[in-house]
Amino acid sequence: MLPASVISTLGDMARVARPIGRIAKVALSLALAAAILVFAVPRAGGVGWPEIWTAVAALTVSQVVVLAGVWFAGLWVHTLALTAAMPGLSARRALLLNLTGSSVSNLLPLGGAAGTVANYSMSRSWGFTPSAFARWALVTNIWDTLVKLALPGVALCWLAAAGVDSDAGLSRMALVGGGLLLLAVLAAHTLARGERGAHSVGRAVDWLVRSVGRRPPADGGYAASAVRLRSDSADLIATSWARLTVGKAAYALLQAALLWLCLACLGTAPAAVIVFAAFAVERLLSMAVITPGATGVVEVGMTGLLVALGTDPVTAAAGVLVYRAITFGLEIPVGGVGLLWWSLRRRSARDLALAA
Repeated sequence: MLPASVISTLGDMARVARPIGRIAKVALSLALAAAILVFAVPRAGGVGWPEIWTAVAALTVSQVVVLAGVWFAGLWVHTLALTAAMPGLSARRALLLNLTGSSVSNLLPLGGAAGTVANYSMSRSWGFTPSAFARWALVTNIWDTLVKLALPGVALCWLAAAGVDSDAGLSRMALVGGGLLLLAVLAAHTLARGERGAHSVGRAVDWLVRSVGRRPPADGGYAASAVRLRSDSADLIATSWARLTVGKAAYALLQAALLWLCLACLGTAPAAVIVFAAFAVERLLSMAVITPGATGVVEVGMTGLLVALGTDPVTAAAGVLVYRAITFGLEIPVGGVGLLWWSLRRRSARDLALAA
């Protein structure tokens, strides 16, 4: 048996190793994203970095302001869906939840969980219950996933109707997205059908959790949680599905418009159907979070598709990078400032309460 001092030392080493391991994972993921961007994006477009930087540097201040304005307009429209999923949530606070959650998520691989934790803390500080937040997270993520999975199929149909030869990669993505969309709709239908369906979905999640060496939560596991969540969410979806759909759809359209503007500011923008196809690819690939925000993977996929469909290579590569810098990169500092502002206000309110 090991001496107590050795056991204590090993425990201290394990506690130190955990954050080091997390930092190493983040550093490795960021390095992978940077490598993909540096080496793969120029190859996908068939251009060099000097040409790309020359095109990006030609952007004027007024153009950047317009692009940022369209980005913010999309975020504001998105609050229609976010507030519908949590009655009592204001549009301003919904915007803050969106930006801060995205800021945290965009810094980490598989960072959605960290963003959800940040959003949960904020919603609790505003007086919302844990069940209200769980319902909000579930409903908004379901609608977001359904929209992402449906877009490649819509883009493929639009390309066919416009007489544009579709790319083989887009066809495969549409097929995969359609299959996943069908599974998602079936799962949502099973969950909403009644307690038995919710219990079945929860049991499947319990099995998946155990299969990866985790333990389901106490008090009935995810099966019992799914039943409670289904009951809480049924009435909300029945009364708010229209606002959820309109908010998500309008947000997607404004982001697609932003991509078109990025390409137009840097050269000659392709037809709207081609831009929409590239946007659909971006939405689907953004789910492949092997790097923070699927950085690198998204840019390569979008640039390759635009070039394959006849877009000027320099315009395609530079436009995609500017678009991602706004929709992905800009969220990090803006959301970080919002998170800092909320933290300072929360601390100030706590100090006042203690003083009182």
